[in-house]
Amino acid sequence: MNDSTLDTTKSLYTSLDEANRNNRKAKYQEIVRKNQHWEYPLSVPSIDELLSLGYDQQQSEIIREDIADLKDVTTRMRKGQYIPVVDPNPNDSGEFSSNYDGYFLHYKEFKDALVEYRHTIDYMDMGGRKFRFSFGATQIPRKFLDLLQDALQQTHFHGLDFYPNNVDGVGYIDFIANCVTADSRLKILGLEGFVFDHSNEIDVLCAAVNEKDLLQEVKMTECEIEDGDLCEVFTKLKSKSIEKIDLADNNLSNLGPTDISDFLVSNSSLVELRLCGNPFNEQDIVHTANALRHNTTLRQLMFRFHEPPSNLDLLKSVVFDRSGLDSAYYSNHHCKITILREEVIGHDIIESDITADVRNFNKCYDHVMNRRKKIYNILSTRNMNRENAAYFESRGMSINHIPQILSVLKPFSEHHLYEESGRQEEDEVTPLSIAYEIMRDWKIPEVYNLTIIGKDCLESDDAELI
Repeated sequence: MNDSTLDTTKSLYTSLDEANRNNRKAKYQEIVRKNQHWEYPLSVPSIDELLSLGYDQQQSEIIREDIADLKDVTTRMRKGQYIPVVDPNPNDSGEFSSNYDGYFLHYKEFKDALVEYRHTIDYMDMGGRKFRFSFGATQIPRKFLDLLQDALQQTHFHGLDFYPNNVDGVGYIDFIANCVTADSRLKILGLEGFVFDHSNEIDVLCAAVNEKDLLQEVKMTECEIEDGDLCEVFTKLKSKSIEKIDLADNNLSNLGPTDISDFLVSNSSLVELRLCGNPFNEQDIVHTANALRHNTTLRQLMFRFHEPPSNLDLLKSVVFDRSGLDSAYYSNHHCKITILREEVIGHDIIESDITADVRNFNKCYDHVMNRRKKIYNILSTRNMNRENAAYFESRGMSINHIPQILSVLKPFSEHHLYEESGRQEEDEVTPLSIAYEIMRDWKIPEVYNLTIIGKDCLESDDAELI
């Protein structure tokens, strides 16, 4: 393809893009003009009216509030207003409202407005605004879900959040899967508090998720499965686009030896995994540690325990094994691990970070810099007792390693100082002190016999350090 063809193709795509933008803008402006004087066609029942129908005071207040909220969000959608989170049931009720004969008519008004709202989303999406649809915990009949499903297959959101719904009959997971499959804009999916009836529902949900090319974040928390184990998610969720997964408080435990490692391989774009609040045992920690030893894509892994397993130091050692320069070199330099301990103190729940001793060592996205920081830390710690020279001798390291050691020290000429205060790190010394120890105590005669140390060696990578 020559330059002329490329220019023509680029011009064509630019024209199509401009035409698409103008079309979206025109449709949005048409909706705003059409609904400028639009008024909600149904009346919100009064408390007295609901009391006369046999509802008690509390039920009447709930029904009236639900319908008033539905009227408000319906009106705002008709007017083309920006609504970051569209929620037809923000009060997480609905049990009484759905039994009220007039509620279905209000829901139909909401559904029609939701279908029309796609033009608002299409237009405002060009300006970078994001929209989420949240379906709160509620109890509504199946016919309400059918209305929503029809609307959500036409109006696509950036995020979908679902909570349990005691729908009459089966099919709630199918409803969610259909909404996920239809949404061409979906980037964030959240499910909270679900009790899956059987593993087939996990299959249906994961299959829908695996098809999404734009989906970046999945949150499935406080869920469980009848007569089963949600660890199935580790083998069934396989996406090449998801970057963040939150599986907190799902009672996950007794992982298979390769569940985590296979999961990380199957979800190759994953950079953040949250496993907080799951009762992992010592063997689960072993499997997780083994998976991390060979993974270079995950950037953040988070746990939260009320009673932490006894072998958490194994996870810490994966991030930074301080036993030697070679073990530090082969540690995981990509993933930052956070482990929180949850304690109940009085009436408060206090979380404390028990990974403070390693949390600063994988903060940088440059894994080479993370590696050098760890090696520097070991050299610095040993320098306090002048142990580096003896260690080098015991390992049979030759004089040829000096340039590589100096190359590790060079990037940290100011590393030992806090950026904000200029104070020295408590467990580290200045690079000059380490260099002085090496030059004074290690292979002095051989150093003096050297005639030159090549500039290229001084700036070389530290891969030959060990």
